[in-house]
Amino acid sequence: RKMKVVGLVLLSLCLLVVYCSGIKTFMRNGVEYSHTPAGPYRADCVHTVPSNTHIIWEEKEQRYYAEDPITAVRRAIPLCDNKQELGVTRLGEYDGWLAYTSWKSETDVSSFLGYFSVPNKPKNDPEVLYLFTGLQNVDWVPIVDPEPPVFDIIQPVLQYPADNSNGWSVKSWYVTLNSGVIATDEIPTTPGDMIFGNMTKIGPSNWYIAGVSKRTGQSTAFRVSRDRLKSQPWCYNTLECYGCGGGCSYEPTEPSTFSQLAIRDGRGRAVTPVWKAYTSPNNICNDKAVVYNSTYVQIRFNT
Repeated sequence: RKMKVVGLVLLSLCLLVVYCSGIKTFMRNGVEYSHTPAGPYRADCVHTVPSNTHIIWEEKEQRYYAEDPITAVRRAIPLCDNKQELGVTRLGEYDGWLAYTSWKSETDVSSFLGYFSVPNKPKNDPEVLYLFTGLQNVDWVPIVDPEPPVFDIIQPVLQYPADNSNGWSVKSWYVTLNSGVIATDEIPTTPGDMIFGNMTKIGPSNWYIAGVSKRTGQSTAFRVSRDRLKSQPWCYNTLECYGCGGGCSYEPTEPSTFSQLAIRDGRGRAVTPVWKAYTSPNNICNDKAVVYNSTYVQIRFNT
């Protein structure tokens, strides 16, 4: 009984101070880590919030607050300076961005919308596989590039396996290098579904990020407010995987299609991206990003 009371007290403290992460963790060299779409982070740096939460950065306090959309009650999220201490150091061992397209807008981006399809399940489970559209402040790929002094990515993300099942799921993410990682609760999805990714600027430095299942109508979304998010000109369509190096059975066999891709500038005018395709420096399974046109990109596995 005493243990139950202690457990309830700890849970209450967790809810009062910060949202606890529901993301899977793993141990390496005595340290607990979580996978994120920017590589492994210390688990204490990764936090999960309910869908529709408003994430607010308070510059004076140097910390985030998670604001409930209904009650407006704020809960503190501790600052975390993640040093990216875990990870391979040689490109021949590379796990990460396996295939992707990128494009930089010469003007402010006010929205990036588009669909990406859910492929079949891999024969064997990787540690985690991600597919996403994303917006970054700089052109940075984990491990391949030197760490920039400031980094932000906002992204709706398709993930396999899910945190709570042996299937696909969707979350929205906000990832930094020096102030932690925040993700929404996951929603389930299944092969053949289409995920609508929505990144829309709703203020000078405020973004709405959402992933929506076309099949079920379920969504997982949040708002993020921070001054340094005023400019996110780098646009991506990406395949990322950790634990896929053991063979091609850790990847799907069906392609994932990114379609109806639509980007608007700061004045709300449609712009035409000229996507450039890239592949991993350790492309074991010959994964490819194939550009058909400005609105249609396909990620192909095991080509």
